Amino acid sequence: MKSLKAILYFVLIFAFVSTSACSSLLSQVMATTAQPGAQPTALPSGAAQPTPQATSQPTPQAAGDQPAVLLFGIGMHIEPFGSVPSSLVGGGEPKPPRQPAPGDKRRPDYNQPAAFQRGVQDIQAIARIVEQHGGKMTVQAQTPFTQAAISSGDTILADLASRGHEIALHFHEDAHLGPDSEKLPVETWCAVMKEEIGLIEQASGVEQVRYWSGGNLYPDLFEAAQCAGLDVNSDWKNPNTQSTSLELTGIHPWRPAGGTDGSDVSLFSQHDPQGAVVFLPEGLYPRGDFASMRRSEAPDGDEKYFEFLEQSLLDSLAASQAGQVNVFHFTVHPGEFRGDPQQDSNSFSVIERFLSEVVDPLVASGQVRWATFAEMADAYQAWERGELGALPVSPTAQPIPPSVSSAGYMTFVINVHDWVHSGESADTLLALVDLFERYGVRGDFYFTAPVVEAYAKERPDLIERLKNSDMTISYHVRPPHPLYSGFDQRLKDLDDASLRQAILDYETYGLDLATGDLDRSRPSGYTYVAQVFGRKPVVASAPGSDPRIRRTALAVYAELGAQMMVQYHEEGTDPLKPFVYNQGLLVRPSDFSITRATRVDGSDNFWWNFMSAPDAERYNPTRMLQEALADWQQAGNARAPFITALIHENNFYRSGPEGWTSIYYSLEKNKKSEPLAPPYNLDAPDPSRLRRAADQQATWAAYEELVAYAAAHLNVVTSLDILQLAQEN
Repeated sequence: MKSLKAILYFVLIFAFVSTSACSSLLSQVMATTAQPGAQPTALPSGAAQPTPQATSQPTPQAAGDQPAVLLFGIGMHIEPFGSVPSSLVGGGEPKPPRQPAPGDKRRPDYNQPAAFQRGVQDIQAIARIVEQHGGKMTVQAQTPFTQAAISSGDTILADLASRGHEIALHFHEDAHLGPDSEKLPVETWCAVMKEEIGLIEQASGVEQVRYWSGGNLYPDLFEAAQCAGLDVNSDWKNPNTQSTSLELTGIHPWRPAGGTDGSDVSLFSQHDPQGAVVFLPEGLYPRGDFASMRRSEAPDGDEKYFEFLEQSLLDSLAASQAGQVNVFHFTVHPGEFRGDPQQDSNSFSVIERFLSEVVDPLVASGQVRWATFAEMADAYQAWERGELGALPVSPTAQPIPPSVSSAGYMTFVINVHDWVHSGESADTLLALVDLFERYGVRGDFYFTAPVVEAYAKERPDLIERLKNSDMTISYHVRPPHPLYSGFDQRLKDLDDASLRQAILDYETYGLDLATGDLDRSRPSGYTYVAQVFGRKPVVASAPGSDPRIRRTALAVYAELGAQMMVQYHEEGTDPLKPFVYNQGLLVRPSDFSITRATRVDGSDNFWWNFMSAPDAERYNPTRMLQEALADWQQAGNARAPFITALIHENNFYRSGPEGWTSIYYSLEKNKKSEPLAPPYNLDAPDPSRLRRAADQQATWAAYEELVAYAAAHLNVVTSLDILQLAQEN
């Protein structure tokens, strides 16, 4: 794991490795000869070997002594920061510029002039580096960046086009089509894609946009793209797993026979000579998480990633064949991999070194040639006409690794309840949201009403951050809420009607933390949390032991809008029946949990309490996850497992009991004993202890490693996704 500083440096550097294409590329591909003695690098032992495709294609020309040439390119994705869905699907007007508050860590908003200009500066900086190495990028834009360029009169895209860079479309479907975009007809996709293309052409002055990336889980994507006038595509990955099926990697383009919803790529990987779109695989990458692994935080992460990239490039070069179109490319984002200007006068030095030390010598030898993505497609179309070499390698030559084909469903649950230290709690949640967004996944945050009340008074910045994020909001209770075990005496003797009304009142009005009584002068409970975040918490928890109270509470939660409940804390799902319901609520499935150290030493302790121990590696949560997955597979289970990675926000910064424990419990040897009787002493001594800085850092590092691994190898889901899975099954 790397430190956060190293991660940011690593992430920033990759955002700007770029592509350049030689002019008259097609003639160079067909006629270029390498310098005397230049030979492709040998394919390393154990690397996947290309397999000829047994499909009738145009008669190839004899390769003769012509050397293999690998077309090399770099694409740049400009993200839709600050977007709203198109008015064609009922969306609104662009958001007004937002002035960030001090310390605001949210992603940029291109409607904000300062954020837009920062993006422009980053793009220009990388473009200049690429140009110095004889290359050109394929810059893929979308709204609101294009709208900001038009409204401000900025000529960034036109300038890039005039210098030979390809201007293309990066299409985030949910940003432009809204939620459930996969249910929309082809005509709607086509219209919105055309709308985005029109803005790109207006901002850049280009006459035709041919290439796009995005929309990867829409089965009719290629039909929509053809309708919109697009004919070149690449950069496929499953946004839910942040990984690419290795069936879609390789070095030889093809025309897909159809799209995919992410679960079956057989049509996508099948060549159709009549297909309307040329697909450009990204190269011979040995693992499917190459699109997300660049966010890893291992020590020296920037250099480690580019070492991986270098080896993948050399492997692709070694597999290249004369007389064929061989391609390799990768993608960056503005602001990514920019490094630390305080330590290096050239803030993009890692990119500069990669191009100087790896790419330039290969270009000089004639083995590698820069190309934009449209130029790669043009070369392939020439090959189709019989003007270049032999048959392409099958894109299905490499097997899908077990870690991908048998992926499980991982949920990162954060139980939030530390209203005693609301500032530390809020800072931790901000860091967690940033972490999840960095890896393209979501967390499931379970809030108590008292902690949300504390945020509303003291940390409205956190409330706003969560409201504007894609994180999932859920709900649970803590003492002195009467649904918590040991605090339910006031409910036990009520008749059924009175019990229901009492629970509804506690989920509507305030809870007096000193007495456990209702405070009808203010709102709180489930309904308050829903009001604050602007959406109803998905999961609700009634942890008491009384069956009648628990049953009634679940029915109340269902009436209020909850859709899922917690029946067992960490594991207990039936391997043969993962989806069951209780009082109309789906029971949160969890086959096993990455929380406790039981697997390692039989104890009931938690992995985060061992991260500074001499044997910390034994308790590493990623290692625990890998071992649990292996056990699941060896057990012969017929389905992918549901996995819960549960942690409390205070576990990152405090040890011992929660700060409120001594208010509601008598303590023996710093552990909970019997619940106290009201009134409660809100000034009781705080039994929690601030973790040492080294312990906090080690816990964060291990947690981030777990998130990175899950993002690369599993389907990271929240309760919302699980509900969808249950409906589909």
